[in-house]
Amino acid sequence: MSTALSNPSTGIDLDALIAALPACKRCRDCRRGCDTTLPKCRQCTKAGQDCIFFDHGRNEFLPRRHYIAALVDHVRNISSRANPAPVTPGETPRETNAAPSAHAESVTSDLYPYVHHFAYAGGSYRYLGAQSCLVSSPRLQQAIPGPPGDLDNDDVEMVWKNPMNYNELVQTYLKIVHPLYPILDPNSRFLVPDVDLTTLTASEIFALYMIYSIGCHVVPGKTPRYPYSGKLSFQHATSQKYQYFGAECFQHAMANLDASTVEPTIDTLRAVLLLAINSLFDPKSGNIGQQVALATRLCLDLELQDLGVEDTALVENMHSTIFSMENEIASVLDRPATFPEPSWELSFSPNNPSRYLCSLYRLQYRFRKGDHSVRALLPPAVDPATHGVDSRLGPCLRLALHQTYLLLNPCWATAWHVLESVVAHGCIHIYLTPHWVYRAGTILIQNMSTIDKENLMQLYSNALVMLEVSQQKWQGSGALATSLEGLLNQMKTKSGPGPDWGTLALGMLK
Repeated sequence: MSTALSNPSTGIDLDALIAALPACKRCRDCRRGCDTTLPKCRQCTKAGQDCIFFDHGRNEFLPRRHYIAALVDHVRNISSRANPAPVTPGETPRETNAAPSAHAESVTSDLYPYVHHFAYAGGSYRYLGAQSCLVSSPRLQQAIPGPPGDLDNDDVEMVWKNPMNYNELVQTYLKIVHPLYPILDPNSRFLVPDVDLTTLTASEIFALYMIYSIGCHVVPGKTPRYPYSGKLSFQHATSQKYQYFGAECFQHAMANLDASTVEPTIDTLRAVLLLAINSLFDPKSGNIGQQVALATRLCLDLELQDLGVEDTALVENMHSTIFSMENEIASVLDRPATFPEPSWELSFSPNNPSRYLCSLYRLQYRFRKGDHSVRALLPPAVDPATHGVDSRLGPCLRLALHQTYLLLNPCWATAWHVLESVVAHGCIHIYLTPHWVYRAGTILIQNMSTIDKENLMQLYSNALVMLEVSQQKWQGSGALATSLEGLLNQMKTKSGPGPDWGTLALGMLK
C-alpha cells in the first residue's frame, strides 16, 4: 500500500480514498473498526452479510460493492492519464511541492446512479457523501417554490408585484449577519450598490449571489410586513416570495462554485462558509456538517501559511465563525465539537458581536465537556443599569445569550427569557431555533404549577405560534408543536383544572 498521499493534480492515492470511506452499518452497530476492504469488509465477509453504509447526503443505506468498482476504475483512469510514462529503473520520482487544493472527485455507477464525492483538503481526502456539500442536488432543485399562478388574493398580489431590491439584501446581510459572522471585507467592490457583474471574478459573483440568497432568508424576519387587515397571508406570501428569489440566487451562485473553489485560498474558505451560513436557514441546500468540516480543514491549512496582517485578521474571524457554527449545531444535537477554541480571551463586549457570540459558544463547549464552573463566567442576562433588556445587544445576540443560560441552567426562568427573546422585534430564526423553543416550552410546562397562569399562557402561545409558523420552512417544527401540545395535555391531566386555554392548546391556530 502507498504510504504517501499524492497531489490530485498529478495523481490520486487509491488507498487513501478507500481508507476515507465511512464505516459500514454492521461495524458501527457492533462498535468495531471497519477496515473498508473491497468488495466487503472483513466483518461482513465473515458474517455473510451485505456491506452497506449510511450516506448522510441521501439519508439512505448504499451497498459498498457496486459503486466502489466504478470508483476504482475511475481513479485508475485518472492516474494513468496523469502519469502516462512509468519511471525508468534507477530514477527517483520527483516530489511535488505544490500546495494541496480543495478539490472534489466525482464517481458515478451505472447500477446505482449516485454521485459520490471526495474532497482533498488539509493533506488528505474526505468522503462527502452522495450529495456533496459543494455540489447542488438535482433532488432538491425540484423543491424550489415558484411564483403563485393566482394573484386574486390582495395580499399575495401586493407582495409579488413589488420588485426585488437587491441592494436591500446586501445591506441586510451587512447589518445583521456580518457582525456575527465577519467572514468578508465589507468594503469589497462587489458589495457596492448596483454593481456591474461583468467586472467581477467568478469568486466575487459567487459571494454576491450567496449574500443575495442569505439576505432573502433574513429580510422577512427582520421587519414583519403585515397588512392593515392583520392577516397572516401577507406574511406568508412575503416569505414565499423571498424563498423563491433566494433559491434562484442560490442556483446562480452554484454556477460559479467550481471556479471559486479551485485552490485552498481565503476566497475558497469564504465560499464554503457562505454555503454553511445559507444552510443555517435552508438545511436542504447542503449538508452543513460537511460544509463546516471542509471549512475546518481549509482554515487550519491557511493558519499555517505566512499571511499578511489583513488576511491574518480575516482568517482569525473565520476561525471564530467556524467554531461558533460547529458548536451551535453541537449544542442542539448534543454531540462533541472538534474544532479548537480561538486563542483570544473571552470577550463579552457588545461592541464586538462576533467575539461576544463566539465566547458564548466557548462557554457552551466547555460546559458540554463537563466544566460546570463556566456558569460563573456568563455575562449578565439583563442590563445592570436598568435591570431590563440590554439594548446594547441585538435581538439575535440576546437570543443566543438566553439559549446559553438555558443550556447551562435549565429552569423555568431561563426558559422564560428564551421564549420572550424569540419573538422580539428583529430576531432572526434559523433551522435550529425551533429546538430551543421546544426545549424552553417543555421546561415551562413541567413547571406550570409554579408559574403565574397568565404569563404561562402568553409564553406557551409564543412557543406554539413560533413552531407553527416555522413549519412552513422547516417541517420538523410541526412535530415539535404537536409534541408540545401533547405534553401540555398530560400535565393538565396530572395537575387538575387550570386556566382556560381555549383552542390554543389544541393547536387550532389560523
